[in-house]
Amino acid sequence: MANTKPVGVAFSDPELTSGTTITGATIDSTTIGATTAAAVTGTTLTASTNLVVRSATVAAAGTTNANATTVAGGFTLVTAADATKGVILTAPVAGTVVIIKNDDTANAVLKVYPNSGAAINALTVTTGAYSMAAKTSMMLVAYSATQWYTLPLLAS
Repeated sequence: MANTKPVGVAFSDPELTSGTTITGATIDSTTIGATTAAAVTGTTLTASTNLVVRSATVAAAGTTNANATTVAGGFTLVTAADATKGVILTAPVAGTVVIIKNDDTANAVLKVYPNSGAAINALTVTTGAYSMAAKTSMMLVAYSATQWYTLPLLAS
């Protein structure tokens, strides 16, 4: 973006916020990521290499949704499951994709909680966590600001 400020006035790069529209720009990167959900509409996104998603490794913690480890969008490898510890999803934003891998070495279940006010399939914070078997993975997609769905749709 060109500096349009008069001489002597400090200039900094603009921060894009929710609802910002960029027209006629070229994005020259193979990685698109953010700490919150972002949307690209009305255009075709192409890259000459593979799509790269955010990834992280976290240790399961706590025994309730109040003290579980937070998991954001992208791919998360979760360690330290012991059938009581868990992770909690961030508040859903429609279109957000989360992939969780229970990498527990003791073959223990991982508890996966939805954010307060949200649900994973039919499970809410008050009805309990989704119990994820050891050595398995699941993909969750946010349908709305209150609903996560697993793919494939798992019983809950």
